[in-house]
Amino acid sequence: MKNKVLTEIYVPQLDEEYDIYLPLNKNIANIIELICKSISEIKRIEKIDFDNYSLYNRETGTKYAPNRIIKETDIRNGFRLIMM
Repeated sequence: MKNKVLTEIYVPQLDEEYDIYLPLNKNIANIIELICKSISEIKRIEKIDFDNYSLYNRETGTKYAPNRIIKETDIRNGFRLIMM
């Protein structure tokens, strides 16, 4: 999959981790929205307000700007991220 990277995303609010393929051509804000919608469907919970979340590098704590496209960041296969 040349156009996606496999990442592990931890969501502290749910105390759960998800292995997710992120499309390289999407920006962080779109990725957060897609993750929130997916989790809402999987967990059968009310819609999660994705505007309140940010994506961080789990190792360094670096926050990713919402308008950055994945391929313009340091996010690569095997990266561990946190969404809070």
